[in-house]
Amino acid sequence: MIAKLALVLSITAPAQSPTDSTRAGHEIRMVALRHVADVRRCYEREGLTRDPSLSGSLDVTVTVQATGVVTEAAISAHDMRGIGAREVAACVTTVIRNWRFERGPYVVETLVFPFSFRPDAGGNLRVVTS
Repeated sequence: MIAKLALVLSITAPAQSPTDSTRAGHEIRMVALRHVADVRRCYEREGLTRDPSLSGSLDVTVTVQATGVVTEAAISAHDMRGIGAREVAACVTTVIRNWRFERGPYVVETLVFPFSFRPDAGGNLRVVTS
């Protein structure tokens, strides 16, 4: 039996400079929200099946090209420990590398996506963006 997940998602983007063309925060959040089910599947399939009490957070640093292609996704910080933590991290970075952002006259951007995972006995998925 797979426990349900409570996932807290917030996004940190670089400060906008008047000479840079960066993606708007709401556009970045929309891409993340479109793919939250993929991240959730990583946690359920790779983490909770190995350890039903696995919880913690992963900060994923993502490099997005002007074309909208993600060229790099790496764990920059984490406090998830236990059986399945490494597999969850690998799965999350793999699915994020497949994300696509809007193409445009943007600079290469480095974004940080902090994900918090915890099993939720109530069966609800909670997504919070900031």
